[in-house]
Amino acid sequence: MTPNKTPRAQASSTLRLVLILLALFLHGCAGTPWTSPVAENETTLITQTFMEMQDRDASCSCCLDAKTTLSWDGPGEDRSVAGFLQLMLPTSLKFVVLNPLGQPLYALVSDGREFQSINTTLKQHMIGRISSLAARYQIPASLLSENWGYWLTGRLQEKSAIIETIRRDGSGRGVWITMQYPREAALAKSHFLIRPETRQLLARILVDHQGDTIATLSYEGRSEHENCSPVTRTTITDLPYRSKLTIDFGEILTDRSFSAANFRLKVPVNYDVQIDR
Repeated sequence: MTPNKTPRAQASSTLRLVLILLALFLHGCAGTPWTSPVAENETTLITQTFMEMQDRDASCSCCLDAKTTLSWDGPGEDRSVAGFLQLMLPTSLKFVVLNPLGQPLYALVSDGREFQSINTTLKQHMIGRISSLAARYQIPASLLSENWGYWLTGRLQEKSAIIETIRRDGSGRGVWITMQYPREAALAKSHFLIRPETRQLLARILVDHQGDTIATLSYEGRSEHENCSPVTRTTITDLPYRSKLTIDFGEILTDRSFSAANFRLKVPVNYDVQIDR
């Protein structure tokens, strides 16, 4: 594990992890886990199954509240931060990092365009645009998509996309459906690994307009017997230097009802305010 850091260094590392969670910004090189196209007589059935999966996900709760651990495994840095995540699809998010006593160390909220954060160690309050925050940390602005809530929770929302190909998985896990996004600025294609017989999404690969892989997300822990069962682990790979981000969800509540007010922070009056526009 990384040696003890100063409070400022810890804050910087924590913010980095939260930004990775929000933007999934790191480029990498994905392999091609699929093989040959499925037989023509299977295409209609698989397409219908995929549409039914989208309809099912659209009927599920828009909100999630869970204890969450982010674990980052990369060269020179192997660490975890624990806290809780509140999410309201498609983009509203709150992530609070807690110390071992359950006290907040860092909190960030965003509606997908604006962000607000507080750092209790530095007594610092920051507000601004997500795009400005991304520019400072060298996150490509084109990757700030309104889909991150679906990406993190393993949900489908692909109504405006076009199916390009359906191919078999090389390891026999299911089939890969490649979809194009003709009207999206951040995303050109997604490759979805689904298991048609259980109607489960196992993984998705995100591809930008330059043909580069943004990230590969794998989903675990979803019950095969519940229509709206949440995932308990999302793993993000295909990152530079073989880095990996694992997001573990525990004590998941999906019956919460959030509003915009839940994604604002109450800031102590003596905090230093920084505006990032």
